[in-house]
Amino acid sequence: MLHDPNPTRKTPFTLFQREGTQNWSMRYSLGGKQYKKTLGTADEQEALQRAYEIWHEQSFRAKQGLSLDSHAFSSVAEEFIEKIIAEAERDERSKYHPIYWPPIIRRFPVGYFGERGIETITTADIERYIEWRKTYWTTGPGIEIQKIRVEREDGRVFVRPAPRKVAALSTMKGEMVIIREIFDRAAKWGYCKPIVVPAVKTRKKPDTRRPGFSPEEYEKLLQKSLERISEPQQSVKLVKAKDGRIWSQSTLTDRVRSDRIRLHAYVELMANTGLRPTEAKNLIWRDILRYRETRKLPQYQQDARLQVHGKGKHGNAVPLHGAIQALHMLWIVFEGEVGREPQDEDPVFADAKGKAILSFSRGLNSLLKSAGLERDNRGAKRTAYSLRHYYISMMLAQNVSVHHIARNTRTSIAMIDKHYAQVNTEQIRDYLRPGEEELRKEPVLLDSATFDEIRQLEKWLAELRAGKSMSQ
Repeated sequence: MLHDPNPTRKTPFTLFQREGTQNWSMRYSLGGKQYKKTLGTADEQEALQRAYEIWHEQSFRAKQGLSLDSHAFSSVAEEFIEKIIAEAERDERSKYHPIYWPPIIRRFPVGYFGERGIETITTADIERYIEWRKTYWTTGPGIEIQKIRVEREDGRVFVRPAPRKVAALSTMKGEMVIIREIFDRAAKWGYCKPIVVPAVKTRKKPDTRRPGFSPEEYEKLLQKSLERISEPQQSVKLVKAKDGRIWSQSTLTDRVRSDRIRLHAYVELMANTGLRPTEAKNLIWRDILRYRETRKLPQYQQDARLQVHGKGKHGNAVPLHGAIQALHMLWIVFEGEVGREPQDEDPVFADAKGKAILSFSRGLNSLLKSAGLERDNRGAKRTAYSLRHYYISMMLAQNVSVHHIARNTRTSIAMIDKHYAQVNTEQIRDYLRPGEEELRKEPVLLDSATFDEIRQLEKWLAELRAGKSMSQ
């Protein structure tokens, strides 16, 4: 039984209550068709207000030629799928679309909007959908799905594990093309008003390139290292003891000086090989090929090859000649402190007792601080990895093939591009100005120590080997 509280009231619609419910409903006619809608409230004034809102909205839609019936998103999506299949059969769209689009439509937008009327979906709703879609396979409904069915363009069908990752930007952009087409088509069919489908936006990725050194900064680092090695022994007066005794202690002992020589050699070796810190830590003298046999030959005939292992990778490395001078320093320091030549099983980076040095972090940080090079211009803190970055960047600047660099440093081209290839345009100016005669000179090698510096280092090392005091 229907009940109209005020049958004489002049409205373009009629309010009534169905038998068995206190909630109001409305009945109206538009376009020669009668419609009934539940207003969801038992309050007559609130029901009247809602009825007027619906009436004006429906009247507007009728004037605009839009459908007055609500269409569930799922049914509109299926109608759209039928359309793209038909268009593909007529060669009006890509054959790819009817193969790949339907599974995407049914799993994602239909899975989210379902039976909701398409005319009620707003731009804000699509923004929320985008966030839901991004994490569908990680924290959303897809977390419960183990396998998904995949159909190839050639008709092959197979099952693969469900992805467990956030949707990539390229994936989201491709799927939003489909969403945009669905709403554009629904608007043309009169099911909804045109809607602005938002574009997928991402925050700018942080700069993850590893901090390196410019050639000038690297030379500054070496110069500061040499200055620290050549500091004269000084004494400082310490606090008087309770019994009245006063004593002094050298700020630069022979041991400290030899530690600084080792650190200098570490910097030279890392910058001339591109080794990872773990690879350097694992080096033993057996891994250094050709050096033992050639170390007493003239400098231009000395050579070395490195067998490296670490970070789950291993391989051979061809160092630049600057690494040979570093090996020479390490050899002589070992002889002077341990009292014998290094054997095959001895670590290349060894302390005064011949034990492996596990890390140079503390010494390197002190050196970087002294040189004013703790951080790069982005504020990123430099570490031993920065020397690897320097090696790769300089090799790129000298136009060495990236494939060769990747193989020699046991990494991928993608990783070089992402983390290490931070080449200053000034470093590659020769290659940016082809045809100029003066730019056809031989590229400068990465051998960083000058001839005079090498002679001075050899002098200190000889003194250490002879057990002399290194005071100046």
